Amino acid sequence: MPREIVTLFAQPQGQVLIRKHCRRVGLPIADLRTMIEEVIDKDTMQRRNGLWQAFDSILDSAEEAEG
Repeated sequence: MPREIVTLFAQPQGQVLIRKHCRRVGLPIADLRTMIEEVIDKDTMQRRNGLWQAFDSILDSAEEAEG
């Protein structure tokens, strides 16, 4: 799946929406991008097996940086 499929990052209205919702849930935008990259990289069912572990790793590193 091409990375350009995530058009929210390419459009000004999408960027506003992303900032608003990421701020509301306390998720850094960089972490959202990384999580989306993981989904794109693991686009087949066989490779999605490690998706939750990748998300946990991303979110854990964000918590460590804050703490």
